[in-house]
Amino acid sequence: MLLLILLALLALILFGVGFTVHWLFIIAVIVALLFVISWFMGAAGGRSRGAWW
Repeated sequence: MLLLILLALLALILFGVGFTVHWLFIIAVIVALLFVISWFMGAAGGRSRGAWW
């Protein structure tokens, strides 16, 4: 869960800076997509809260 929070914060930071640098905006979109995919994969997997893998 901590990794997901860090990934979300990284996406927000890159999104904010991305308005000035176009490539960072593209990277922010990719990071945000990875966050959403990992969030749904974790929820769909039925894993316990303590699982870190």
